[in-house]
Amino acid sequence: MNAHQTHETLVQASRAQSKQLIHRWSFLLEQGRSELHLKQWFIASSYYQQALQVAEALFAASLCRNCALRCYMRTFVEFAYITSRIHGPESLELLEQTGTLILSRYLPMESVDKLLKPINNFKQQTDQERELWINQLFVSDTFYLLIARD
Repeated sequence: MNAHQTHETLVQASRAQSKQLIHRWSFLLEQGRSELHLKQWFIASSYYQQALQVAEALFAASLCRNCALRCYMRTFVEFAYITSRIHGPESLELLEQTGTLILSRYLPMESVDKLLKPINNFKQQTDQERELWINQLFVSDTFYLLIARD
């Protein structure tokens, strides 16, 4: 097997692994969202934690770093909402530190700070403001899905 064939085989294997991880991430995220909407915070938290781990694995496995980042950040902000519901906004400090450690492996620190700024703002908001924020996030998803279908 020559170098080109070996490279192609590795690329195909990486794509297959990424596809499996994305499928798993999507499933876990949807399960977490279902529980979030039912206000089953602890069950939702379990799904979001698993989805976050899969999203982190995508950084190493995916050929698309931006795709992996999008999956990770979306899961991270939704998990931050769940965490604040269970443990209060003061618990977001530890989550923010964890996110900083993980993201700093893949991105420059100034990018990490910008990505995590909404979480920092989230800590200062009231429960009602966080509830409004998460609802707006899901509404914007629905809006973009409707546009994409047309």
